[in-house]
Amino acid sequence: MSTTYKCPKCGNTVTLEQPVETITCPYCGTAYNTASNQQPPHFATGQQQQQQQYGQQQQQYGYQQQYGYQQPYRSNDVFAEGPSGKSRGIAGLLAILLGAFGVHYFYLGKTTPGVIFLIASIISCFSLSIITSIIGIIQGILMLTMSQEEFENKYVNPAVSFPLF
Repeated sequence: MSTTYKCPKCGNTVTLEQPVETITCPYCGTAYNTASNQQPPHFATGQQQQQQQYGQQQQQYGYQQQYGYQQPYRSNDVFAEGPSGKSRGIAGLLAILLGAFGVHYFYLGKTTPGVIFLIASIISCFSLSIITSIIGIIQGILMLTMSQEEFENKYVNPAVSFPLF
């Protein structure tokens, strides 16, 4: 007979063959008492408790359902990688410095816009490369100033295949 427990931190279901008193969630690593389904105080550090409380607060506001992340992503660091593994800081700098060639699109995994920018810059030599450079600078500034969620929704997982602004 198997027993099912729900992790209080990540909400994933853990199934065990025999009932146990304490379990460590294989998904998020949280240890908790199965009798009360609460995290025992001797397992949690202060930082872990704060992260758990923050995650519960964000879950109440619906961030997990809205953005589809396991844990809501909050960071003021521009160069931190988001849930997709892409850094908006690196993408922004690539757009500012090499935007005329579409390098930032290749970094984001958008090969079609990258190839269009690259071909437009190579074929036109100078005239279209000025336009693609200006577009790249604007995109880079936007990437550096927006939040990680906005960046993910607009450039990494967009509704359109050619995200400009």
